[in-house]
Amino acid sequence: MLFNLVLAFFAFAQYALAATHSLERRVKTLSPSNDPFYQPPSGWEDKQPGDILRERKVNLAFLEVDEYKYKEAYQLLYRTTGAYENEPSHTVTTVIVPHNATSNQLVNYLIYTDANGARCAPSYTMRLGGRLANDLSLTYQQLLLGSYLDQGYIMTIPDYQGPTRGFAAGRMEGRMSLDGIRATLNFERLGLKKHTKVVSHGYSGGAIASGWSAALHPSYASEINAVGFSMGGTPANLSSTVESLDGGLFAAFALTGIAGIVWTYPEVMKSVKSRFTEKGETAFSFARSHCMYDALLKFPLSRLLSNDFIKGGKGLLHEPEVKAVVQDLVLGLKKNETPTAPVYMYHGQHDEVIPYNDAAKAARQWAHRGADVLFQDYTDVASGHVVSELLSIPNILFFARDRFQGKSFAKGYKRKTSYNGLDDIHAAAQGLQSLVSAIQDLIGKKVGEGDSLLQNDIKQHAN
Repeated sequence: MLFNLVLAFFAFAQYALAATHSLERRVKTLSPSNDPFYQPPSGWEDKQPGDILRERKVNLAFLEVDEYKYKEAYQLLYRTTGAYENEPSHTVTTVIVPHNATSNQLVNYLIYTDANGARCAPSYTMRLGGRLANDLSLTYQQLLLGSYLDQGYIMTIPDYQGPTRGFAAGRMEGRMSLDGIRATLNFERLGLKKHTKVVSHGYSGGAIASGWSAALHPSYASEINAVGFSMGGTPANLSSTVESLDGGLFAAFALTGIAGIVWTYPEVMKSVKSRFTEKGETAFSFARSHCMYDALLKFPLSRLLSNDFIKGGKGLLHEPEVKAVVQDLVLGLKKNETPTAPVYMYHGQHDEVIPYNDAAKAARQWAHRGADVLFQDYTDVASGHVVSELLSIPNILFFARDRFQGKSFAKGYKRKTSYNGLDDIHAAAQGLQSLVSAIQDLIGKKVGEGDSLLQNDIKQHAN
């Protein structure tokens, strides 16, 4: 069934733009900027993190392929914490309940948006009438999300970038993710117990949120029964990630990452706003109002850390205010931010988007301070950023299953090296043959070895 679903979905995706226009004519879904639901009621600042401020039942377009009908979905506006420890903030999480839901297992799925536009938030793109067709990231993440639901896991999917749309603001993303779990557990209609087991997962930009959720969980939300955190393609060091991306095919991610930090931290905004050139102002304005794929097509090979966009170019990263914030967002630096739940990390050694070494270093630092970390790397040169995301799906499902079942996990630091994620027949031997076939088909037809087909698509359609 899963393989047929995937084939149906990708056939559906080819016509998604026309379908979305049709849906939007029939269903008027307001963007977060215009939807009153996203505005908290008076006195919300005095609530506790995780307290629910509003709730509503919603219909999703993200799962409209016939084979995957969910039972019900809700959205919760909740109180949370912003970039600073005592900064009240608010955001929304989308809760999805499958027909075969279990009552003591919750997956906190941190969908990557890697962008700043208000319409990029999962709570909007997933809804009937939202901008499904223009969000390339949902294409790949559909496969894992559907697999989670097929296992009977209730899911909570937070808008962890919050009202500032702070992509790459890791501490804020971690807090908002943890508070999304709190809000979901507080939602009485689900009947979840406070001790419900929770597994969190995120890839790429979502790995920032998952990584910081793991790091902050012991100090910020220790009452949550977190039994595991998984993350892949993890941008553990913002500064080196931005420098690595600058001038490359995926340069737009450097732009959206900088924009997320600038608009989330007022001291950074004050320090750097005057350094934007006219071209830079236009670029950052575009980033703040568009989603991932639009940005990728707009800024391939752009040198954003140059005088064309920013006066002083790379000197921006050495401005005292910028340097202090960016340094504070390096994952794995502080001893009191060491995960206490098992951590599964994975990364392609030849990842062309996110530097491998930073993620590997964070994993080792966590383990050195007492965390239990399994770090898996893919050595095949064909394992690009998106290929690694897809190859990992069976292992991500196994990780969640084993954590919920209370199985043992490797102590300390363990590194596992695979030529690729599908050369382990263990995956196909546990009832996931159709999933493995679907992944192989997707890589062969849509992504390509080393993400080559995806890269060519970006080059061909770039503005």
